Amino acid sequence: MAKPHLPFFRLITAFGIVSAVWLTNVGATESAPPVVRLFNASDLPQLARGIKLPPEARYTVKVWAPTQQTWSLAVDGPTLTLTAKIDGADETPRWQNVGGVDIKADGRVRLLVALPEAKMTLTTTSRSKSAPTAIPKPVPAALVFTTDPEFDPAPALDLIRGRVDSIAPPLDLRRVRVRTNKEGADFHAPRSAQEWRDRAQTVREHLLVTLGLWPLPPKTPLNPWVYGKQERDGYTIEKVVLETLPGFTLSGNLYRPSGKSSNLPIVLCPHGHWEDGRVNPEVQQRCIQWAKLGAVVFLYDMVGYNDSKAFGHSFLNDRLRRWGLSLVTLQTWNSIRALDWLTSLPDVDSARVGCTGESGGGTQTFLLTAIDDRIKVSAPVVMVSDSFQGGCVCENAAGLRIGTDNVEFAALTAPRPLKLVGASGDWTKLTLTRAYPAIRDVYSLVGSTDRVDAEVFDFPHNYNQTTRNAVYAFMGRWLLGINDPARTREGNQTPEKPEALWTFDERHPAPSDRKSPERLEADLVQVLGDQLDGLAPSNRSSAWQASKALLLKALKIRVGLKNPAPAELDETTVRQSSREGYTTVHSLVGRKAVGDQIPVVRFRPAEPSGRLTVIATSHGKARLISPQGEPIPLVKALLERGQEVVGYDPLFIGESFDPASPAFHRPNTDHFETYNPALAGDQMQDLATVIAWARSQPDVREVSLIGLGQAGPQVLLARPALEGISRTAVDLDEFDPKDGSVDLPASLDLPGLLQFGGLKAAAALAAPAPIWIQRAGKSFDKSWPQKSYALADTAHVLRLTPGTASPAEMAAWIDTGK
Repeated sequence: MAKPHLPFFRLITAFGIVSAVWLTNVGATESAPPVVRLFNASDLPQLARGIKLPPEARYTVKVWAPTQQTWSLAVDGPTLTLTAKIDGADETPRWQNVGGVDIKADGRVRLLVALPEAKMTLTTTSRSKSAPTAIPKPVPAALVFTTDPEFDPAPALDLIRGRVDSIAPPLDLRRVRVRTNKEGADFHAPRSAQEWRDRAQTVREHLLVTLGLWPLPPKTPLNPWVYGKQERDGYTIEKVVLETLPGFTLSGNLYRPSGKSSNLPIVLCPHGHWEDGRVNPEVQQRCIQWAKLGAVVFLYDMVGYNDSKAFGHSFLNDRLRRWGLSLVTLQTWNSIRALDWLTSLPDVDSARVGCTGESGGGTQTFLLTAIDDRIKVSAPVVMVSDSFQGGCVCENAAGLRIGTDNVEFAALTAPRPLKLVGASGDWTKLTLTRAYPAIRDVYSLVGSTDRVDAEVFDFPHNYNQTTRNAVYAFMGRWLLGINDPARTREGNQTPEKPEALWTFDERHPAPSDRKSPERLEADLVQVLGDQLDGLAPSNRSSAWQASKALLLKALKIRVGLKNPAPAELDETTVRQSSREGYTTVHSLVGRKAVGDQIPVVRFRPAEPSGRLTVIATSHGKARLISPQGEPIPLVKALLERGQEVVGYDPLFIGESFDPASPAFHRPNTDHFETYNPALAGDQMQDLATVIAWARSQPDVREVSLIGLGQAGPQVLLARPALEGISRTAVDLDEFDPKDGSVDLPASLDLPGLLQFGGLKAAAALAAPAPIWIQRAGKSFDKSWPQKSYALADTAHVLRLTPGTASPAEMAAWIDTGK
């Protein structure tokens, strides 16, 4: 993704009406119980947007915060503002009555407190820098609106939180730790050749999905326009325009050796971030020399450079990201289509294809080499490193380097010949001690150590003559059969003036129907949507099995969750207590190697049946408790059936939120989602971790799952990747991402959400597991799960209902399937 914009602390002023967290039954009689609504610190953005309370009543506002914080309430009509004074060092939390407010006829009220941005924002420039981080101000850990000034929230808090003696969240390292583009993934070769082959296949699929090339776009006619041939000493130069997508052109120059017309090797030359792109004199030099050596060479533009400058170099926004598309998609697709055209030429040998580029062109080189076996020799220059992964939007796509890095991408070249060249004056200075040994170990596994080589020269970031000569010698051996480096050395050469290479000018204007970024975006979304329609379940089982495999791969990569084994889990019991008919156990659950800690509450009935249900909600475990400190009816109904119930607070929700240093997402960094899961991904991983922990309990023989609120769509998206679940019920709350252009809550804003078909595809991919889907949105195509379950001969375990089930109905179905 593009670099997230750092939050500025501010007062949230957006106004809206949202559903209640809790609300007792309110009647018109004097005997009606008091109105009570209880909120956690993570609910404060909801309060800032606005809530609606039963009107014509006076409400008392109470906050739960450390004793050192004295909170006050200012009332301005329907707008309430909380502020705090800090005095002393006593961090023991207590309830404070901060004031009252009269709610008028419409019942609308909003509560403001200084907050950071609740959601990261995307930028589309590769050179934007992070703003300074503001010092966070504390917020109340919990607060109450109630018509009863004497109401005591302590019993509810006792069930909602594991710790009631402190507002401190668990020590989850994810709140403060992120991976940046200056870090690798500590790649090392696996133990065997078979392990490497399996891993290589996994990483290639990961690349194709995150590059937005899964499925590949249709290969439409390239309509090549080749003209303006220039005769030079030993070589020729021609101008080339290819239509790599309908209405989207790629310009470049084709260099050919003079006097040779058959069986010529190919060298593909993407360029780096030179200001003048492919017409830079240093870039031209290698193309001239390769043509003199006897190769057909294609030097082509980065998107937004030279002949495509009008298009710009920043093809990224929220809708594109949700469809899995980016500027990296366009550049990689251009390379694939350029190779399609080159290998179709009558004078080339399509079995001898090399690719070399520098810096950003090095990124293009190793990405193309990793996913396209037609590249037989590769030389990514001054880019392969474990200390810097790429700083431009054209090198960073959402999810691209999660769990992997450029070193592993380069290793995917094996066993094909690979040449690395680093420079002492940039991030590749440690090539010989860091990147190269790990890659060489891969070549050793496959028995091809003679095909990999690396050098570092004492220069700044470059692709100068010294570096070029090293690449000529290596690639010349494998492409041209020249074993004497002296024969490949570059002599004096004269580069062309820029205007001699540009494809568009007054005499040769650009096509009038070239698409703008906005038009191309719309067309790509339409094409991908049509492709997904073609992959939908049909009456042919074999066709759906093939489609299912493709879509499931994309879903699993985009969701990104891992199902941890019992040995990978860590559990700490915080406390437990007994109440009439059930026991509660508060724990912290996480993965040992990650350092995450998820607050969990486990309700155990007096006579457990061995069945357990995990309930995921958009407000965490707090949604399972009434303001009076009792389980909600759904939890009670499950407990009465002998079911254990587990609730949890995913990252940045409930007890996982830090009110002393409030933040709604991990720290911002350049191209955050290239290296780190989005919040939706982190929270779905929490779901997987909690389920794995529940399944590992020795007294549990069956685990089911319920998703409510915004957690309903989360659960459905994650369900095909989750293991060991008996029955699943989700209330989608009519969530509808439409075509991806609407604003989405961060908890559901998953990169690639629509790339694999979204919720309808997730439902279809859940077959044959029993599932009950309630209140689907307008764009949810029910035919997807209906046909998928019918093909699996399990239509009887799929339920699709327009309304919400009662607690008793939900509990009965979860417990018995009826």
